[in-house]
Amino acid sequence: MKLTKIMALLGPGIVWAATSIGVSHIVQSTRAGADFGFALLGFILLAHVVKYPFFLFGPKYSGLTGKSLLDGYRSVGKWAFYLFLGLTFITMFFVQSGVTIVTAALAMNLFGDVLSLSQWAAVILGIVCAVLIIGHYKLLNTLLKWMMLVLVICSIIAWFAAVGRLGFSPAEGAATIEIGSVAGIAFIVALIGWMPTAIEVSVWHSLWILSRGAKPGPENAKNATLDFNIGYAASLLLAIIFLWLGALLMFGQGEGFANSAAAFAGQLVGIYSNALGDWSWLLMAIVTFVALFSSTFAVADGFPQVWKRAYQLTQAHDAPLPLDSANKSQHARNGNLVYIAAIGILALGSWWIISDFSADITALLDFVTTVSFVSAPIYAWLNYKVMMGADVDAQYKPQGIFRIYTLCCLSILTLFSGYYVFWKFLA
Repeated sequence: MKLTKIMALLGPGIVWAATSIGVSHIVQSTRAGADFGFALLGFILLAHVVKYPFFLFGPKYSGLTGKSLLDGYRSVGKWAFYLFLGLTFITMFFVQSGVTIVTAALAMNLFGDVLSLSQWAAVILGIVCAVLIIGHYKLLNTLLKWMMLVLVICSIIAWFAAVGRLGFSPAEGAATIEIGSVAGIAFIVALIGWMPTAIEVSVWHSLWILSRGAKPGPENAKNATLDFNIGYAASLLLAIIFLWLGALLMFGQGEGFANSAAAFAGQLVGIYSNALGDWSWLLMAIVTFVALFSSTFAVADGFPQVWKRAYQLTQAHDAPLPLDSANKSQHARNGNLVYIAAIGILALGSWWIISDFSADITALLDFVTTVSFVSAPIYAWLNYKVMMGADVDAQYKPQGIFRIYTLCCLSILTLFSGYYVFWKFLA
C-alpha cells in the first residue's frame, strides 16, 4: 500500500498514539531505563502484548457496528454503563492533570520561567479548551500525523547517536530487580498502568472512529484496524527507545529524575541533547513539548466525548441517535453543551490538582498510573463482553487461537491487579 494512501487512512489510531506516547513513554519509560537499566524491558513488552486485544476491540467494534464501546457497555447492562462512568469520573481529573503538568513543565523548560508551573498549566488548558470548543480538532488531527512522524524520526536518530557513543548497553550492566521489593513492585505497577496507555482509552478510540463518519462494515473495520496497528507499533517502538536512552544516558550515573516538575523537564530534554549534541536542545525541547501537548489535547477531548455520548445514550434510552445527526436536533445540541461543560469542569478540576502537586510531579504520575493498573481488568473484561455480544457477527468475534490469547491476557491482567491489591492492603 502506498504511503499516501496509508497517511489518508491514519486518523483515530494516530490520536490514540498521541494519547499513549506521552507520560507513559517520554516519562515512565525513560525513568525505567534511568533507574533500572534494561531490567524492566520485559514488562514493557508484556504490557503491550496483554493489552493489545482490548485496545483492538475499540476500533474493530466501532468499524463493524457503527457504535462506540460505550454503546456496547450499555447493551451489556446498565450496571456496566454506569460503572464505567463512575470510574471515569473518579479518575479523569487525575489523568488530565498528570499529562498537563508534564506539558506545563516542558513549556517552562522551553519558554522560560516567565510563568509559574500552575500558570503555564492554566495557559495550556485554556488553549486546549478553546481549540476544542471552536471545533478545530480535525486540523490538529491532521497535524498529529506529522508530529508523531517527527517524534519517531528524531527518537530513532537519538538512539543511533547514543548507541554510537556509548554502545548498546550501560557500562555498569543491567540492574537486578527484586519483584517482591517495595520499590520494584511500586514502579512496575506505575509503569504498566499507562503502558502503552490506560485501557479505558479504547472507549475514546471507538468514539473517534465514529467521528470519521465512515459507513460501518468489514472494510471500515479493516481500515480502522490498520490505522490502530500502525499507532500501536509506533507506541511499542518509542517505548523501547525511551527506555534505552534512559538506560544509556542516566543508568549507573548516580543521578535519578528529580521530583520537581521544572527540574524533571530539564533532565528529560537533556537526555536528547546529551545523545545528539548541544545543537539539538531546542529541537528536542520543541518535539517533546509537542508530543506531550498532543497527549494533553487528546485526553482533554476524550473525557468530554464520553460524557457527551453518555448523555445521548441516556436521553435516547435504547435507541441512541447516530453521532452524525448531532446538528439536526435539540437532543444533539444539548449533547454539545454537555461536551463544553465537561471540558470546563475537567480543566478547572485538573488545574486545582496541579496546583497542589507541582512540587512532586513523580508522586502524581505514579498515583494515576497505579489507578489505571488496578482497574485495567475491569475495562478489559467489558471490552471482551462487548465483542462477544449480539452486535458482532460470529465470524468477527474472537475465536480460536485469538480467543484463547485474549482470555489468557485477561487472566494475566486480573492476576497482576489482584496480586498488587493483596500486596498493598492485605499482606
